[in-house]
Amino acid sequence: MSGPITHVKVALEAVKRRATEAVLAHRIRARNPTMRCHPSAIWDYPYHEIDAIQIGRNVHVFAWAEILVYPVSKHSSVRGGLVLGDGVIIAKGVDIRAAGGMIRIGNGSGIGQHSVVVGANHRPVLGQPIFHTPWEETRTGVTVGDNVWVGANCVLLPGITIGDNSLIAAGSVVSRDVPPNEIWGGVPARKLKAVPAPEQARG
Repeated sequence: MSGPITHVKVALEAVKRRATEAVLAHRIRARNPTMRCHPSAIWDYPYHEIDAIQIGRNVHVFAWAEILVYPVSKHSSVRGGLVLGDGVIIAKGVDIRAAGGMIRIGNGSGIGQHSVVVGANHRPVLGQPIFHTPWEETRTGVTVGDNVWVGANCVLLPGITIGDNSLIAAGSVVSRDVPPNEIWGGVPARKLKAVPAPEQARG
């Protein structure tokens, strides 16, 4: 049975964790004054590795987003990092895991509510606990082009690129490259139809 000392230790650990999260989030907001970031958003990165996070102008990060950026990981030799272009929208509850690979989201693109963007996955090894194996290093990182909309509850898996002006339907799992100017959807996602490029739409 736990006693008062254990309760105090647990409470202090929780306070320390919240204080650390507050400091990390404040540093990101201070460095990026044009960014609008909800106070509940979590920024998880090593204190001395803030340069691994590059944020453009007028980025919006909504409530309960969690953004993890670890350039160095014991699970992989591939560096992690995050680049958000101008006008990027990270919607409510989005989970970005930029470790073991670079995640890049282009200008004017948005990641819909409760979507997950994963920079690296564990590599299954027969007979070993999956969460203790090294990460896959041949398929890493995620690149989202300019003017892309990723719908709610999507998963973007490591090693994929989504081309400019494409749309990903809600609830999709993207496991391979999406060319520009296309709508993809499903599990796994596949091409549904083409969309006109912006210049064609104007013409």
